Amino acid sequence: MAVTISEGAADAIIRSPTSLMEGVPVFFFLKHSKPIGAAAVLLALAASAFATASTGFVDPLQLMARQSVKAAARLMLDVATLSDGRLVAVGEQGTIILSDDRGRSWRQAAVPVSVNLTATFFVDAASGWAAGHDGVILGTKDGGLNWVRLFDGNAVNEQIVAAAERRVRQARERSQAAAATQAAQDELDRAEDALADAEAGARFGPSRPLFGIWFKDAKQGFVAGAFGQLFHTEDGGASWRYIGDRLDNPEALHYNAIVPTPSGKIAIVGEGGRIHLSADGGQTWQRHETGYDGQLYGMLALRDADGREVFLAYGFGGRILLSRDGGLRWSQVDAGVKANIVDGFVAADGSVRLLTAGGQVFRGGSDGKPFVPAGSDGGAGVQKRIAAAIPLPDGSLVLAGMGGIHLVSTNGK
Repeated sequence: MAVTISEGAADAIIRSPTSLMEGVPVFFFLKHSKPIGAAAVLLALAASAFATASTGFVDPLQLMARQSVKAAARLMLDVATLSDGRLVAVGEQGTIILSDDRGRSWRQAAVPVSVNLTATFFVDAASGWAAGHDGVILGTKDGGLNWVRLFDGNAVNEQIVAAAERRVRQARERSQAAAATQAAQDELDRAEDALADAEAGARFGPSRPLFGIWFKDAKQGFVAGAFGQLFHTEDGGASWRYIGDRLDNPEALHYNAIVPTPSGKIAIVGEGGRIHLSADGGQTWQRHETGYDGQLYGMLALRDADGREVFLAYGFGGRILLSRDGGLRWSQVDAGVKANIVDGFVAADGSVRLLTAGGQVFRGGSDGKPFVPAGSDGGAGVQKRIAAAIPLPDGSLVLAGMGGIHLVSTNGK
């Protein structure tokens, strides 16, 4: 079952494919009508939906992913290419599959959880990570064959509540100072509301999903997700620290992707059309407004023919936004499509490819000209809901989405 609503009706989307008893994915479309209390209410709705569909609850964080000969046909939400050419895809109920023949055949990995996995990232042929629902982060040291749980939503809740408590203490000290202002009191009110929200969310258990993951190397990495979650590791994922309070995001809007830029910055894109940039390895962040207030699902950061850094952000309703000055100013690029754009990559010829949720592929560049369909049919014949794509050396694409993995030719165009 999928719910479709207009952008005006919902400016925040959590793609939450929870597999119910009948095996039908459910997508929760969520709106932040109020900054305070929204997280707790929405998490309760998600938890209620899962409980209603279950005859007996078993914590998916404690349940190994079920092995199946049809694993490659399950809902897949992300796919990665390792340095040795292996493909690794992640998806529903903890399913992780691997291919060593460019996607023609797949085998299933051993995974210690059965929550939905939304993102994966590898730094070489051995070391990789995956993230997903219930705040879970997994790690592998053997190219994706075997995985261990490194972090989960129980630890997420502890860190978010602790950060909210620190903010309340700091705000209270400023409010109680001799020269306290109304602004200081307002800050304290917001901090106390945020703490109440964090505590209420924690009472529902490990419910907050993670959507984006990126590692600079085998030690330094970041994971981001719903309700302003952002975590950092300096030891390859053995320990994680909540740093979401370093970003200017008082509404706790969702983060969908983490992207490195050619100049060495780190970009986070998500709800509200916002781009957060860090030039110091995540210590401090600057918020940039694109002029669009809807969902951005990802961004490509590249250099143009003149060597200038260019950002191409994409998202809901075929939205493509271009910046040539480090995110300060943005303009809209026409794609001639209204479908959600869910992924993108730079092809071997240096041109940009963008993929819609319906499987259409569009070709363009960093020059601001309209994007055009790629290949004879642009991949439109897939007729599936697609979440992610990666190119293969022969010019074909590996698409991950409903029905598992799909191989699509774009005729090298």
